[in-house]
Amino acid sequence: MQQTQVLVYESDSKLTAGLNELAHERGFRLREIRQEKACVNLLRRGGPAILVLKVGRDLERELRLLERACWLFPETAVIVVGDTHYPGLAGVAWDLGARFVLFPPQPLELLPELVRSFLPGKRG
Repeated sequence: MQQTQVLVYESDSKLTAGLNELAHERGFRLREIRQEKACVNLLRRGGPAILVLKVGRDLERELRLLERACWLFPETAVIVVGDTHYPGLAGVAWDLGARFVLFPPQPLELLPELVRSFLPGKRG
């Protein structure tokens, strides 16, 4: 069985830092990715994967990555995270295939539990 990988596409390492403890506890591979091509290549390797996609910096590129990831790797759970309350963008993320969309007023502190809920195998 391949090790689960959690890829975090962001530019400031904040989300990755918030998932370090969970990665250590659950034994999954946590990787911060800053380039679309690298992200797709890692997903292409196969095996269980979760993509945490931070949106808001370059929406065109981020939404393209969301669409590609959901289309090419439907088994990958994609969690979209945003910094500001933007219902229209959240709706687009759902429509493009996100498994969960985390925008304010939902607290960012929910992210580790969301990732845990998408991990394969035993929950908890």
